[in-house]
Amino acid sequence: MVNDSELSDVLAVIQQRTGLSFRSDQRQSIQRTLSLLMQRLGITRSADFIAEIQKNAKIYDELVDEITVGETYFFREPKQFDFIRHQIIPELRSRRGDSTILRAWSAACASGEEAYSLAILCQQEKQHLDVLGTDLSVESIAKARRASYREWSFRGGAMSQVANHLMQTHASKHSECYELSKQVRRHVRFQILNLATDQYPNPSVGIGNFDLILCRNVLIYFRRETIDAIASRLYECLVPGGWLITASGDPSLIHASNFTPVTTPYGTFYQRPNVKTAAQLSTTGGTQPASRTSVRSPAAKSQAPAAEPAKSADTPASPSPPQTPMHTRVMAEARQSLAAGDYAAAVRLTENHLQHPDACVVHVRSQAHLDAAAALQTCSQALISHPLATELHYLRARLLMDANELDEAARTIGRALFLDRSDVMSQFLAGSIQFGRGQWKVAYRHFETVLKLCNQQDPQALIPFSKQNTAAVTAAAAESQMTKIRALLAKTP
Repeated sequence: MVNDSELSDVLAVIQQRTGLSFRSDQRQSIQRTLSLLMQRLGITRSADFIAEIQKNAKIYDELVDEITVGETYFFREPKQFDFIRHQIIPELRSRRGDSTILRAWSAACASGEEAYSLAILCQQEKQHLDVLGTDLSVESIAKARRASYREWSFRGGAMSQVANHLMQTHASKHSECYELSKQVRRHVRFQILNLATDQYPNPSVGIGNFDLILCRNVLIYFRRETIDAIASRLYECLVPGGWLITASGDPSLIHASNFTPVTTPYGTFYQRPNVKTAAQLSTTGGTQPASRTSVRSPAAKSQAPAAEPAKSADTPASPSPPQTPMHTRVMAEARQSLAAGDYAAAVRLTENHLQHPDACVVHVRSQAHLDAAAALQTCSQALISHPLATELHYLRARLLMDANELDEAARTIGRALFLDRSDVMSQFLAGSIQFGRGQWKVAYRHFETVLKLCNQQDPQALIPFSKQNTAAVTAAAAESQMTKIRALLAKTP
């Protein structure tokens, strides 16, 4: 496996070329990915690999894809698309009329599912649309332009209930793939762009004057100063009154630019203020102007009060404070207590150290043995401060599964997999959750991934997040689940 020094050399090249930055908790996952890629290419020395990615654009793109692109599928985070449907489109029509064109940008669009989801939504709402999709990966843009997707791209949450309708209505099947219709594709265009550069706004190439920007699940890869610079450029790319939607796990932009954060029943989003439009709307009884408190969707006005500001979105996720020698000593004692089964002592030792994610993990694991409901509440609260802590997402998903809240458990483990899709236990838990939901084929794919990941390791290597299980033991457990699923599928007509 690539050592730490070699990994740092490769990441330095990537950061220099893309502006991407990687946290310390991502290094182990990237290290595995890099080792596997070098193994496939038959390269043993990091210096040779660096030389290869500097001269071979295809290999460089493959590396960037492997270490940055997480899950993507149609209508990911459905509530955000509900906000577009029920808030943004009616608001736009009230300002500019029914025949207006919604200009939108899917920034860091990966293979294009997000951009096409927006096109499908607007087609359903009979809303004229012009959407741009951009990504720094040449290969991802090529895939997006092909607009050909496997069934796996139509999975996820509420979308699973309408996936068949979506594929039948907006796509035609060719072999094992679904090709999107021309009616959907003609509204979407793609081009290569690195968000970390200063190449935008640039109206001359169509990057500017947007009513809506979707920039989801990419800001986590940048340093704070780069995030702030990106936010300022995105702000300038919006028309007054335009909206920016980020993912629920993305860092806060409240202090990054002049955006006004707006809390709605669908989540918290960012708006470029438009004083004139706000004044007009307030006198005509239309949608309320954006504020730092909350707004209601048209459909919700007569049914429910506006949502309270969401702490998870309005409270910026501060970086963890540095670990002091005292914290190190306390954590060592807390881990010993957890291992010895003295859960009350472990909870007591960590309760004043929850500003650190490692303390939160020990606290939640210990509390789960004493009061599962309290542990779930603690874990949910900890994720507000530590949204990028993969193990906390994993623990929350496991507690939700134990409480039989399988849909929310599936959404939560999805966040863990986005942060580290090569994490064995997150893949295993995802399989268990999907099995419980009756999604046997999806569960099978997760267990199959577990098997592959375990077979790439030393059989005696301990699997992170597990109860000291080795790769061999975990692989056997995954094979057992796969056998069970094959038997169930064989009985299904």
